[in-house]
Amino acid sequence: MLRKSLLVCCVVFLVVLLTACSNPLAPPATATPLPPTATPIPPTATPVPPTVTPTPVPPTATPVPPTDTPTPVPPTPTPVPPTATPTPVPPQAVIGAKGLNLRGGPGTTYPILAAAKGGEKFEIVGKTADDAWWQICCVGDKKEKAWVQAKSVTTEGEVTAITVVKDIPPPPPTATPNPAAAAGGSPSGVLLYSVANMSAGRWELWEYNFGNATARKLFDWRTEVAYSANYKQIAYYLWPPIGGVTGTGIWVMNADYTGEHLVILGGAYPSWSPDGSRLSAGDGRDVYILNADGSGLRRLVNGEYPAWSPKNNSIAHRACNGGDCGIYLTDADTGAQQRVTSGGSDGQPAWSPDGKRLAYISKDDGNFEIYVVNTDGSNKVRLTENLTSDGLPIWSPDGGWIAFRSDREGKWAVYAVRPTGANLRKVTDADVLPVWFFEKMGWRR
Repeated sequence: MLRKSLLVCCVVFLVVLLTACSNPLAPPATATPLPPTATPIPPTATPVPPTVTPTPVPPTATPVPPTDTPTPVPPTPTPVPPTATPTPVPPQAVIGAKGLNLRGGPGTTYPILAAAKGGEKFEIVGKTADDAWWQICCVGDKKEKAWVQAKSVTTEGEVTAITVVKDIPPPPPTATPNPAAAAGGSPSGVLLYSVANMSAGRWELWEYNFGNATARKLFDWRTEVAYSANYKQIAYYLWPPIGGVTGTGIWVMNADYTGEHLVILGGAYPSWSPDGSRLSAGDGRDVYILNADGSGLRRLVNGEYPAWSPKNNSIAHRACNGGDCGIYLTDADTGAQQRVTSGGSDGQPAWSPDGKRLAYISKDDGNFEIYVVNTDGSNKVRLTENLTSDGLPIWSPDGGWIAFRSDREGKWAVYAVRPTGANLRKVTDADVLPVWFFEKMGWRR
């Protein structure tokens, strides 16, 4: 059976082979077109697994022998300097802008050791029991202690612990040009001064005798007195006409209060020339010169409060020249001027008997006080220190005292003090209200 099948297959193979060889150039039969078929789906390729990139093997590092890890050293702390205990600042007394006198003791009866300038500071080392005065250190080349009024300075630092000074010596005696005054320690001579009698409504002229400490009334309506250089005559201002005496203006009488006569109508604040032949006078605006008999009147200069030098032709007065106010000296003959002080409130100059110094008033510190200065403007000394008004200074004939008016005790009175500011004392009550600026005094031996 197998052979039969094999034989049939061979015969069929030969027939096909011969047919193909007998028609080699015959065109191929036109094939019947097949209907379009659907887009064949490509066979799914047999996925080829991706080639695995071999993971690189890091090179083997040459082993380094382990280093010992150092034990960390804690940082050395920066040393903090110890906080210094602040050095305590001692309490300070600060001098006011206008300056202040530094005294040898707690009071205006003590001598002035120095004049401090505004803004200066001094250590406070003690005080009085009533807290009215500070003891300060250190003053001058000697570095000595001094005293200032507590109300006249401001303080810096703690002052509650300041101790009270217990052993305070009394004021030392003060030298004076007059041996008799030095021995007695009191002013001498006779003082003329005006009093405002408020109940009677008039001005009165009074006399105070230092020898027996008595006061007596002389006249009504006579004020603004001035002794001649030889003390033989008195010039004064007469107010409204009374008692048959007419003529408001400058009058003159003898030292024994006799022989009064009119010199010139108008004018006020008279002052004598050294030889007694002429007078200076003012009207509140200008200074005038006239002969003692009233003739030869002429205007000298703008100013007020004229005071003639006891030694020469210089007339001291207050003036404001182009806003530059102060005390000036003007020559009575030539009109030549010299400025002495520069305070806007300076006024009422009064000559020392030797003609070398002037006493005057100023309120540069807030209220009127008494000052002394050389005629060249040097060596200015403040004599009074209080919160009330002091004014109208006049020198004693021996130059050892200065009398002035003050309301420091609540009412007006006359006081006397040494030119150093020591030994202040009350002389007598003498009211000058409501006006006091022109009520100057006279003093004779």
